[in-house]
Amino acid sequence: MAVAEIQNCTDPGRERHLVEAPVLSLAHSRFNTRKTRRPENVQTLAERIRRNGFEQTRALWAVLTGNVYEVFAGGTRYEAVKLAELETVPVLVHSGYTDEEIASLTDLDNENDEYHVPVSIVDVWAEYARLYDEEKWNLEKIASAKGISHPMVSYRLKLNSLPIKIKNFVTQGILTETHLRKISDLKLELHFSSWLSPDQAMLELAEKAVYDKKKNGDKSVRALEVDVSSWKEWITHAEEVYSSFDDETTLYDLSSDPPAPYIYRPKDEFVQELARRNARSLSTVREAELAIRRQVSDGLKQYSNYLEEKSTVAALERELAEKISELTSGFKQGNARDLINEVGDSTVRLVLTDPPYGMDYRSNRRWSTEAPGKIAGDGQEEAMALIEDVFTRIIPKLQGDAHVLVFCSWRREPDVRNILEKIGLIVKGSLIWVKDEHSAGDVKGSFAPMHERIVHAVKGSPEVSPRIPDVLKVARAKRDLHPMEKPVDLLKPLIESTTSEGDLIIDPFAGVASTNAAAIETKRLCIGFELSQEYFDLGRERLLRLAEKICPCNYPSSAGVGVWGNEVEPVAS
Repeated sequence: MAVAEIQNCTDPGRERHLVEAPVLSLAHSRFNTRKTRRPENVQTLAERIRRNGFEQTRALWAVLTGNVYEVFAGGTRYEAVKLAELETVPVLVHSGYTDEEIASLTDLDNENDEYHVPVSIVDVWAEYARLYDEEKWNLEKIASAKGISHPMVSYRLKLNSLPIKIKNFVTQGILTETHLRKISDLKLELHFSSWLSPDQAMLELAEKAVYDKKKNGDKSVRALEVDVSSWKEWITHAEEVYSSFDDETTLYDLSSDPPAPYIYRPKDEFVQELARRNARSLSTVREAELAIRRQVSDGLKQYSNYLEEKSTVAALERELAEKISELTSGFKQGNARDLINEVGDSTVRLVLTDPPYGMDYRSNRRWSTEAPGKIAGDGQEEAMALIEDVFTRIIPKLQGDAHVLVFCSWRREPDVRNILEKIGLIVKGSLIWVKDEHSAGDVKGSFAPMHERIVHAVKGSPEVSPRIPDVLKVARAKRDLHPMEKPVDLLKPLIESTTSEGDLIIDPFAGVASTNAAAIETKRLCIGFELSQEYFDLGRERLLRLAEKICPCNYPSSAGVGVWGNEVEPVAS
């Protein structure tokens, strides 16, 4: 538009007149959209002005504020004038125009720029942001002044917040606003910021577009759409996974016992896992998802296993206590005459016992403490009567085929044989136990005794299997508990040759429970009676130690055997 034409305009309320204004009185208007310009363009124009002077038809457009002409159109010419060192320049002063009209006119002048250099779109974004933030214009006002749609204003305000690096790609002409429109479609929730912020996502896509363009010579909008679509896919999946996790769950630190509970936050951990893996693909997002799900499931499973193990341990401990009680409950304190009546009929496979011999025995060995007293019932007549009475009561308790092994001295062997035959048993012979040291005996008038007899009798026709010699060479027991204590290593082969695992043995004169101990070690059941409270206490303590040592074990249970009459005796507490 020529100066003459402008001067002839008669817009109501508006006036434009041409003046020659001092260059020093000029300043850029805040409404000038072009904020950046190429120095080479300014230099070229300055040289032209020096040669040809300033073209009157290209007067600067300005508004007069006080003594300052605010140039809103012709900013590049203004910079060239300063460089050309002119003192005055023609200025078309606009009066009565609104700020909105000035903003519109500045864009009109930029479109008619003599170099046909469009205003950088980055400057356009910045101007929209300035109008919105500083001038406090709403979107409608900006859209009206700039002659664009309301959504475009909103979109360009968003683009103005892009990282400087992306803006530089646009300024350099590598990327266009259309490219950025595709990139800016990405949406990322705030909770993903530690993994991938919207700015970071757009920057990475922009950098990829730039790289592809440099490598392949072009980066079409369509190709960029494919990249963005791929990103949207795995970002959407990440959002779905995030939403599927609980905000927090309770896991347990199994390094302590009991395990210490702690709060685990799957959503937060998922985001951190994405960041650790720098997830930029659907497969990597899924790997991060799997890692967190495994962490939760493994943690819960480990705690469940811990509880199950604890429950199992508790059950084993109960089972152990019950088994120990069962293994030791067959040893009872009391008179054999009375206690035998509690044993079930036809349940006993073997009687293995060391009754009072009728020797009125008292140990002559040296003891570190007081020597034990005489064995109860060990007078001759008393002992034989006791043996006959007890074995008479035992007969109904024996199975159809059963063994009886009775320790005795050579002097009392005939008496013991007679008693066993009298009550209906068949005497098969006697075994010899050869000791590793002799007894005292008559130290002057007899040979040193080193053996004891074991009378063998049977009911029915039981087998001896495995068959062993009738002479057994086994060292004495230490006899720390009982003066006539029999070694377990002597009793075990006798038991194994006359019974099978699970069979019931009875020892009516159990002493300190040597037979019970041998039965436990050979996985047999045993009932033993001991009259002396002292020896019973020693024997019970011995069995408890043995049972605790060997349990848990696969010992046969006495349940259902009926060894205590028709019902199994309750487990002792």
